[in-house]
Amino acid sequence: MISIKEAIRAIGDGKILIYPTDTVWGMGCDPFNQKAVDLLFKIKGKNKSGLSIILNNLKLIEQYCEVNELSRNIIQNFLPGPVTLILKSKVRFANGVMRNGNIAIRIPKHKTCLALSQEMPLISTSANKHGENIARNVKEAKNIFDSKCLYIEGEEPEGIESTIIDMTKEKPEIKRIGALYSSILEGIIES
Repeated sequence: MISIKEAIRAIGDGKILIYPTDTVWGMGCDPFNQKAVDLLFKIKGKNKSGLSIILNNLKLIEQYCEVNELSRNIIQNFLPGPVTLILKSKVRFANGVMRNGNIAIRIPKHKTCLALSQEMPLISTSANKHGENIARNVKEAKNIFDSKCLYIEGEEPEGIESTIIDMTKEKPEIKRIGALYSSILEGIIES
């Protein structure tokens, strides 16, 4: 296990990190480092573009993404929390991170994640081989990825993936119902 400081340095050096989030165990790297992103795809066995990134505060969302009144309302009401928003990106990330010019953004309610993304955004994808079960703890993650990744502990995840909302179209669309779903969220999206 490594410390937060060592993890931040390792991310800057292009390493792949396994870490807890508020939802499930995640794996990530520097979203601007093409070699790191390529390595993450190889280790995970993923071949389709589109990853989430973690930011550590709400103000950064408008720096990285196009935000309208509706998305701003969802951001203010549900973040930080177990929600992933797909927004039009203002920034160019490494190939594979965005899909069709869009980026998925998370701001978890989780001290470890917020500390890891303090200096730069951090890719956040579930800690599993693509299409297989997500690691439920560090031991399972180590059995899957062995020495290909570095590992950090923190507050345990809830175990339910985030709710994904696509905000890139005229009418928002819930792509995955996950840890957060409520009539309030539905009401905001429907209005």
